[in-house]
Amino acid sequence: MSADYWNSSQRNQWQLTRYSLLEARRKVIFLERKMIHNGLIKDFPNINYDYNMRIYLHNLMLKLGRRMNVRQVAIATAEVYCTRFLTRVSLKEINVYLLVTTCLYVACKIEECPQHIRLIVSEARNLWPEYIPQDVTKLAEFEFYLIEEMDSYLLLHHPYKSLLQLKNYFQSKYDDAYGFKLTDEELQNCWSLINDSYITDLHLLLPPHIIAVAAIYITIVLKRNLSQLKNKEENGNAEGSTNRGSSNIDGSISQSGYSHNNNNNKPSIKDELGNNDSNKELNIDDLMNLSKPNSQEEKTKSTEVSSSKTENAKTKSNQTATTTTTTTTTTATAQDLVNFDLDILDEDSIRINKFMNFLEHSHINLDEVVEAVQDMINVYVLWNRYNEQSVRKALQVMLWKR
Repeated sequence: MSADYWNSSQRNQWQLTRYSLLEARRKVIFLERKMIHNGLIKDFPNINYDYNMRIYLHNLMLKLGRRMNVRQVAIATAEVYCTRFLTRVSLKEINVYLLVTTCLYVACKIEECPQHIRLIVSEARNLWPEYIPQDVTKLAEFEFYLIEEMDSYLLLHHPYKSLLQLKNYFQSKYDDAYGFKLTDEELQNCWSLINDSYITDLHLLLPPHIIAVAAIYITIVLKRNLSQLKNKEENGNAEGSTNRGSSNIDGSISQSGYSHNNNNNKPSIKDELGNNDSNKELNIDDLMNLSKPNSQEEKTKSTEVSSSKTENAKTKSNQTATTTTTTTTTTATAQDLVNFDLDILDEDSIRINKFMNFLEHSHINLDEVVEAVQDMINVYVLWNRYNEQSVRKALQVMLWKR
């Protein structure tokens, strides 16, 4: 075990690359087909470790953890255990409900908030009575199976600690360095984003501080751009409804991905961040371009306002003096433009610039940050396609036929 991430087993033993993770899952598929061929397990084509299954397991873990009032860090540890385990074991040979229960049981031990084995089995049976056996020895056996597949490396470092360290750092350097700090609402949004990031493979691929920075980036930069896009669409539809005599703002937002899907039970931040077309993948270059505060709309607005101010200056000059020189007009116009540049930098744009200034001087690997941002946003794009009923039905058929 290690007190810091850089010397921990999480980095030295369980920080994988995209290629090594893909190879590990190919081995699982090969082993699965071999077991089906030998008649050891049955083939269930609808059971796959895709994003539908990941979101379903994520919801199961949250449901059991919150029912037992377990700390969020322990739930996050359990989710990483589940992800690690499924890089070496097929879903078709295990009981996923017992896996979720066992992961949470072991995570509570590691995070120093242990739960009695009979209590956790009882709570799990209240949620899934047809899948959790009454015999507590089944969970104890699965515990040893889980620890063995993870090579007994159980200590984890989470982005929550990095997020709180960054918040305290911004606050301490607010006056003399960056002039930027996180509000309580933004901190909560970042925390929620990190919670949902456990659906992805990021915690097997990247250091925890990268994921924390990516959550801040989405909250500070991308959320503001998405809210601007939403307001623009609302205004456009409001004008259109005036001409047509009817309003359809909700429908237009639904088409762009902002509508809340009641079947998924997701909080509103997921809808704000998942506003991309479900058939499109996000482009990394587009993500980075969102951080630029001077958009084409602002440039157009700058031209219009500067022209208006120039005309006003000329009108006042004609009223107060009989003659004006070209030099005076040019000077006044230039001064107006300078003043306008100060006006258009609203508070959000200034905060974005200050945060980007921190990233520039922090020596953080920006390629990894962009990779994390892309994966975290794609979760919400894929969440729009999530069908819980189909996953539950497929697992029910598989477990009942054993």
